[in-house]
Amino acid sequence: MFKRWLQADILIFAIALCFAAQICIFTATTNQNAMGIVYGANGPLKGVIVLAEGDNGSSYAITDSSGQYTMTTGLQTGTYNVTTLYTTGYINGEDDFVNVTAPLTTSGVDFDLQLSGGISGTVTDAVNQSPINGTYIYALLSNGTEILGSSGVTGSDGSYQLNTNLATGTYNVSILLAPDGYITPSQPTTANVVAGVVTTSINFALARSGTISGNVAAPNGTGLYGIEVFATSTGGSTTYVGYTTTDMAGNYTIDTGLGTGSYTVGAEGDGSYTTYESLLNPVNVSVTAGQPTSGINMELTPVTITATPSGTITGRITDQNGNPIAGASVSATGTNGTGSADTDSNGDYSISSGLGTGTDYNVSATASGYYPTYYQSLVSVTVGQTTSNINIQMTALPAQSYGTITGTVTGAANAIPEFQYPLMAMLSLTLVAVVAGRLMLKTKRYKNVHTVY
Repeated sequence: MFKRWLQADILIFAIALCFAAQICIFTATTNQNAMGIVYGANGPLKGVIVLAEGDNGSSYAITDSSGQYTMTTGLQTGTYNVTTLYTTGYINGEDDFVNVTAPLTTSGVDFDLQLSGGISGTVTDAVNQSPINGTYIYALLSNGTEILGSSGVTGSDGSYQLNTNLATGTYNVSILLAPDGYITPSQPTTANVVAGVVTTSINFALARSGTISGNVAAPNGTGLYGIEVFATSTGGSTTYVGYTTTDMAGNYTIDTGLGTGSYTVGAEGDGSYTTYESLLNPVNVSVTAGQPTSGINMELTPVTITATPSGTITGRITDQNGNPIAGASVSATGTNGTGSADTDSNGDYSISSGLGTGTDYNVSATASGYYPTYYQSLVSVTVGQTTSNINIQMTALPAQSYGTITGTVTGAANAIPEFQYPLMAMLSLTLVAVVAGRLMLKTKRYKNVHTVY
């Protein structure tokens, strides 16, 4: 079980990686190369993203044709971590202690990137050996640090190549999330990597998933649309999970991620219906990989939600010149409740929930570009009544003075080349990673909270 939740953490990290990498060129290729073959690139590197992050700000820049970059905004006085991000054929460069003094320039923050190794292989159907397109692969250092090296996606011929940020060493190569209709392998494949060289034939043959199908309906028999349905295996050395949502008629089919085993199945509504539970007759669904299990129907009972009575606080948020501040966040906190709201285009707000009767509410406002500000006195609230004119005037922050970081990025010769269709693969990887993270985390919650009997 711990391993499954560790994978969820890996997915969250992969999501952050994906968003950073979308504005550069992603790496993977369909070329299959023999051990020892390398490719040419030399000198200053154009188009490399360089990122600076610290407690006092952040900034980024992209190198020009001379390999030079300059960051001119977002860097207040402080110490910054400066890195290059996922450059095709190279290992990320990093400088952990770059001191910036605004408004001066810190120059000479240069990077000479070292060659990345490569990992390539194919992903196929274990039954008929047909290629599987759009499978997402990632490589982690196998030394226990679980540091992500590289990630990529298979092409239409089922082949992939990882060629970024892979230093010489041993890696665990895994599938991020099984494609539709298949099971994610429970164990990674080991790859020994040498800088500048492609390690070939790291292949995966995916077993076909079992399926669970049925209908989710209200007590009157009406099918329920958009209900989330989960299946989680019980017992066994490998934990399998599957997830889907119902269609307009309340029908569902979970057809991915289900290996042979016994499962509990549950459905969760959108707040209008309870999670499916029965206190009698435990329900265990048996699944065989590659085979259908049908007729797993569930009935959800409507939930009546009674609103908690609350008082209301209204007012307006303005700057020191009386101009309204749109999008300010206003909160009220007291012994008998808390509530919050955002201002509209006129600077007006209304907090109308979560406020019990009391005389000790602190009302505060925050907004980008302004100092956080409290209302000058405590505010009284009475349930069912409105306390109006709780207005706050905010003071703008002074203009910031930023420092500058400049430098040059060069790279060792003979880098492994980039993939031929990188951008769409990267965008797709982001979407799948988001879905995968949601699936893993929701499944964890489901297993901790809901048991189907």
